Amino acid sequence: MIDRRTFLKLSAGALVLTAAGALTGCGDTVIDKTSGVAKIGDVTFICAKPFPGGGDTFTLTYQTQFTIQNKSAEKVVIKPEDITCIFREADTKETLYFKRNELVAEPGQTINYNGWQEFYLETKERVQEKNSPGTYELRVRYNGQTAVFLYGNNGKNVTGRVE
Repeated sequence: MIDRRTFLKLSAGALVLTAAGALTGCGDTVIDKTSGVAKIGDVTFICAKPFPGGGDTFTLTYQTQFTIQNKSAEKVVIKPEDITCIFREADTKETLYFKRNELVAEPGQTINYNGWQEFYLETKERVQEKNSPGTYELRVRYNGQTAVFLYGNNGKNVTGRVE
């Protein structure tokens, strides 16, 4: 039988190992790397891996789940003109424009905007066939800063940052 002090030391050690496993992705904990995160003040933006598409007889499109976590005391309103996406390939650069209504999150609210119905961008003109071998850079302006989400050639990860 172990005494109380030894038990507490062992328990603390187990917690440290569990936390380390969670941070590194070891063990049963899985870290989702298919979403980018950018925080501006008390507002966090989360952009999931997109569903790019289009080409030939279509406009180039970018649709995804986009989340706003508003932990501020102010209402968040993002107008369509404050959301753009730039597609880049070796010799091509296309701008995609947001095609839905403004995004709104009340104070303390988390809102998920889902794909084609609520969050998608497309080019104004038809473009030559592109099946997403390039990079997509989603840009969302809010409160004088820009949340930038990059979806690259590897097709597995979305990264987020603030400019």
